[in-house]
Amino acid sequence: MSVAIAGAFRIIFPAEWLPEKRHPLGATLEWGCVLEKRRRCLACGEVFGPSPRVKDRKYCSKPACQRERKRRWQRQKIADDPDYRDNQKDSQKRWREAHRGYWRTYRDSHPQYVQRNRERQRRRNQERRVRFQPIAKMDASRSRSAIVPGAYQLIPLAAGRVAKMDAINVEIRFIPRC
Repeated sequence: MSVAIAGAFRIIFPAEWLPEKRHPLGATLEWGCVLEKRRRCLACGEVFGPSPRVKDRKYCSKPACQRERKRRWQRQKIADDPDYRDNQKDSQKRWREAHRGYWRTYRDSHPQYVQRNRERQRRRNQERRVRFQPIAKMDASRSRSAIVPGAYQLIPLAAGRVAKMDAINVEIRFIPRC
């Protein structure tokens, strides 16, 4: 049975009398009216119902989604608010000073964490070595140059991986004096 309230009257009738349709986000449509505004959670992607206390809720009530909501809010707050960022930094510093031996104790009691961390650091170091290429900087030369004063021709080469936007790879040719 369905209930419809019209003015001061309460009408009770079978639910099958109503043409029922489904809204893309799962809201039930009756007589073209949305009964319930449902949304998709930004964290898990599941559809959830409205809350009478929070009008424009974007996350469902699962604890993992609420943690994600708080994490995103905090990241945005740290990016936008320098006072909040400084307060967080000071708070973390005070905690580290009050718990000086925490990480040493943690590593001593969690050898699998230490092993995993070492393996991941080795992998990162290997990736850095593979990716390393000389960077175009004016003070990046490694040895004394054999270039003597004189006239040179600069010939542009194909674009390579360069760290600066205004840098260019060139071939330098000495122009002999006649």
